[in-house]
Amino acid sequence: MKKELPKAGYHIPVERFHVSEMNVRVDETFGEAEEDKQLIANLRRGKVVQPFIARLEGDGYGVIVGRRRFLAKKMVGTKSFVVGVDCLIEEMSDEEAREASLIENLEIFRKTMNPIDRANQLVEIIAFSTTGLRGVARRLGLPPSTLSEWLKILELSPKMQKLVARGLLGYTDALKLARMKLGEALQDQLSEVLETEGPEAFKREVSKVIAGKMKRGIPMGVYKIDRIVWDKRNRTEMSYYKILMKVAEKKGMKVPEYIKDFAIKHIEEIAKEIT
Repeated sequence: MKKELPKAGYHIPVERFHVSEMNVRVDETFGEAEEDKQLIANLRRGKVVQPFIARLEGDGYGVIVGRRRFLAKKMVGTKSFVVGVDCLIEEMSDEEAREASLIENLEIFRKTMNPIDRANQLVEIIAFSTTGLRGVARRLGLPPSTLSEWLKILELSPKMQKLVARGLLGYTDALKLARMKLGEALQDQLSEVLETEGPEAFKREVSKVIAGKMKRGIPMGVYKIDRIVWDKRNRTEMSYYKILMKVAEKKGMKVPEYIKDFAIKHIEEIAKEIT
């Protein structure tokens, strides 16, 4: 049976509200930034702010638009929210909720959020959308090429992505690096230079790559490589490989990464037995 939305003037206890998982800033902290402190101070002085927007989620309400307004009101000790004054309760699908939250935070999404978080958020938004990247771009009023560039960053190696997320490599330089389509091993080599020697040393190494003076591939003396060959004609072997793929995917890892992780843990157990 479909639940009815609460009518204007209805008081809802504050504990029935939470920041929705559909909110693009659900994992961000609140209260430390200067703008957060200012909002809290304004509310304590009695300043009226526009209502936040929420939707029905389970037995409560998930805040989609106005996360900061909701958290500030909660922080100043609000006991209940009045529908039509403090909040608006609307019907929204997951796709509509994601897009509504993104549109509200578009400037933050474009200029403040680190490129890796932004790209991962965009992946989720497109996954919820029935119209794909072009449809999302159209509703956001952005060129599809802009969204494609935001996603391009995720082609960097995991190590390089971490440095981009930390701000050690700017978006423009990260995008240029992603377009170079370097292998993961070489990107990891460059990320080591960036983290330990700084941006100038990193730029020199990238220049060597562009000039063809830096050998691409696995650097000699750095990695020990062992290869596993899976026989596609052997049904048993391939069934094992498919299981590995599924387990690795659940853990957010590639098959070689998972095999290495599994092997190290197994070797650690063996080492305990023989020592």
